[in-house]
Amino acid sequence: MALDSKRTLHIRCGQDIEGGLREAGFVGDFLDFSDPFCQGPVHDLPVDEFVQMRSAFIADAYGLPPDEVMVEQERRYSALDAVKAYDNLVLWFEHDHYDQLILAYLLKRLGELQGGPATELVCIDDYPVLPRFTGLGQLGPKDLLAIWEQRVPVGPAQYALGSAVWRALASPSPEGLLDFAQGGTPAVPQMAGAIDRHLSELPSSRHGLSLTETLSLRILAEQGFTSGGRMFAALMLRYEPRPYLGDLMYWYELDRLVRGGAAVIRTDADSWRDRVLALSPLGERILMTEDDWLAHIPAPRHVGGVVITRGKPAWRRLPRGGVKLMP
Repeated sequence: MALDSKRTLHIRCGQDIEGGLREAGFVGDFLDFSDPFCQGPVHDLPVDEFVQMRSAFIADAYGLPPDEVMVEQERRYSALDAVKAYDNLVLWFEHDHYDQLILAYLLKRLGELQGGPATELVCIDDYPVLPRFTGLGQLGPKDLLAIWEQRVPVGPAQYALGSAVWRALASPSPEGLLDFAQGGTPAVPQMAGAIDRHLSELPSSRHGLSLTETLSLRILAEQGFTSGGRMFAALMLRYEPRPYLGDLMYWYELDRLVRGGAAVIRTDADSWRDRVLALSPLGERILMTEDDWLAHIPAPRHVGGVVITRGKPAWRRLPRGGVKLMP
């Protein structure tokens, strides 16, 4: 019996499993729909304006050619308008908030279709791989077949959840997302934990750092000085509770820490992977809660629809959970 058909479209937030699916015997088309909503602005805009906004952020943040980024993003978003040509859709995702926020958007868009194709979801939060599970890209053809057997149908509950989460993500307040993080998302169980991790990117009420920034400065505090590449490996394999970053995304985070003065470059190089960084005196004071990172951030930062700007009140996460708008 065939696994799928040529009238099946497999959608994934990256190209990491396309080859594995082919080796496993899947014959349907493949769509890489990747847009890192976990970084940069997410606002409620018409699709064309939204794509322009996201493309501008991606090109600027990751140092990519703007024209090429725009072409790729237009291709991805336009492909969603053509999914009715297929009989079946299969969504392949894992539990981190890079994946889950994209999944929420896809569920929203697919739920708006009238008479769309039958849709199934493959979504896992763990798999027995070493040194730890960080994503579907670690899985070989036999593993992909195994999780394919765990797929579930997508229906009204999943579409409604995607739309509601997307509205909350695009809001200038994180309170709607907090409701999902605390109340659960039974239609897609992995989404609540991903939203909670996303909220951890809000500045802390203690020192103004996001969780990613906190962990990065902690790595420097513990190691003295190290390269960006080693920091990224340590973050993914040891420090990050729910790995989600790609390397270009992490270089964006490191660049902000250096430009704001919380970290310094000890040995320069052509790439962030090879640059050697150290914790600055300011970074040490911030970690010790003797200074506030939001007094030093080099430029506004977005956590979905929430905008964090130096010198203005900001939504912060509280030590015991919850969020609060604070000076």
